Amino acid sequence: MPRMRECPTCGSKLKKENYHKRIEKMRLSRDKLTLSLIGDAFESISKYFPIDDLDRFSFLKNIEDAKDVVVRNTIRQYIQEKFHKRGLGIKYLIGMIKTGHSTYGLNKEYERKSLDRIPPKID
Repeated sequence: MPRMRECPTCGSKLKKENYHKRIEKMRLSRDKLTLSLIGDAFESISKYFPIDDLDRFSFLKNIEDAKDVVVRNTIRQYIQEKFHKRGLGIKYLIGMIKTGHSTYGLNKEYERKSLDRIPPKID
């Protein structure tokens, strides 16, 4: 019986499969700048952790609901803070993006409410 692989993000058992076509299909939903930053993140992480197509696919699948602006800002922060050198890999980056996505709407609403009114004059 062939040995089954584990999903890098959730740990479930997976059959050996070619993920290249599925990755390319998921990449079509992102703009060029975001794809460039995702590539930079994979390049940085791959210096410290081995990355294969399953890792790339699981990353793209986990962040498919996140907006491009959130993904770009989070990846920039991840690379700038050099989290990959601290041993924090793809799972950590996915968590950062998911957190950024969940708070993005709240932050926008807060900004809209705080900018909606004119601040009082102080004499």
